[in-house]
Amino acid sequence: MKPLHTLLGAALACAAATPAFAYNVIDCMGTPMKWGSNNVTFRASTTSFPDGYWRNGIQRTIDLTNQNPTPFWYSLISDTGGVGLNNGQNETWGSTDANVLQGAPAIAYWWDSCYWLFGVVAQRNESDVIFDYNAPFQWTADELKSSLIRYTGTRRQLQGTGIHEFGHAMGLLHVNTEYNVMGADFEHIWANGTAARGYLGEDASDGAVRLYGLWGNNYQDVSAAHWKYSYANGEYSRHVKTGVFTTAGVALPTVTVNGETGYRVNKGQQVQVEFTYENNGEATQVVNTGWYVSSNDIISTGDRLLATNTGMSLGRGDVMTYRRTVTIPSDLVSGRNYWLGTVVDKDNTVADAVRSNNATYIPIRVN
Repeated sequence: MKPLHTLLGAALACAAATPAFAYNVIDCMGTPMKWGSNNVTFRASTTSFPDGYWRNGIQRTIDLTNQNPTPFWYSLISDTGGVGLNNGQNETWGSTDANVLQGAPAIAYWWDSCYWLFGVVAQRNESDVIFDYNAPFQWTADELKSSLIRYTGTRRQLQGTGIHEFGHAMGLLHVNTEYNVMGADFEHIWANGTAARGYLGEDASDGAVRLYGLWGNNYQDVSAAHWKYSYANGEYSRHVKTGVFTTAGVALPTVTVNGETGYRVNKGQQVQVEFTYENNGEATQVVNTGWYVSSNDIISTGDRLLATNTGMSLGRGDVMTYRRTVTIPSDLVSGRNYWLGTVVDKDNTVADAVRSNNATYIPIRVN
């Protein structure tokens, strides 16, 4: 019998303002490291997360992390006592201690056991998630696009970064090969209209299935985003907005529309519009997907339909960034802003647990 090894790990959030199955997990003698239970309780510091806005924000972070196709889920309770690393409790709090934060906006620590006892024992024993609370305070707990640093705001979203860190606590490691919340989480966002939020996403959900298996409770979720994988930055994937291109694949000239990057188009022009589609649920889905033009940035099936793909197949395990050729209507008004959008599963055939994330947009201006 080999001796027990208690392993300390830590993973920082990305501090900077492909293939399928890109997720990474910790391996112990060929066995993935995970919790021994499918329900893990975290204690939220009432000093760092007082009742109201901030307590609701950290609860929302937990809820969003729990939106995945596995039987694993977090519970959150309040912690009115002291917090600390490796004290036998799973805790989350805010800190100004540079030694704890290690230069990161947020960090997850974990303590694991990996040993042989008539078989491999690979078990997570404790984890802590800590946010940088140094001044100036840089967090927002709302889900408004206007608050976020990759839109027109100046804040980092508690929910998006928190999902990344609680993903580490679950057993996931960084990813640099695919669009993934375990890469640059502040560039892994669903948005439509004024709303924007972080989410676990397809590849991290697939990693969670590798660790904890499928829930078997018909949890289904397809989604669309206007972000995509760009490049590897060390351990992290970096992401950029999707775009609008000529039929030859050349990016169209850009223009600023309400503080976001839009694209100049001509009436009657054929263009390729690009979005990312994900299956965050249990089973492969074959859906009808629509592309629309709207007079505002809230995309829905009530907008003007430009094109449809019948039978788009979305399987869990491969994030799909896809370009569809559409024709800009000739009766649009020159000089006016519009929004090209998409709705995945436009006919609502999927028993979708999170239908609000099925639509998104890209701004355009008509020449």
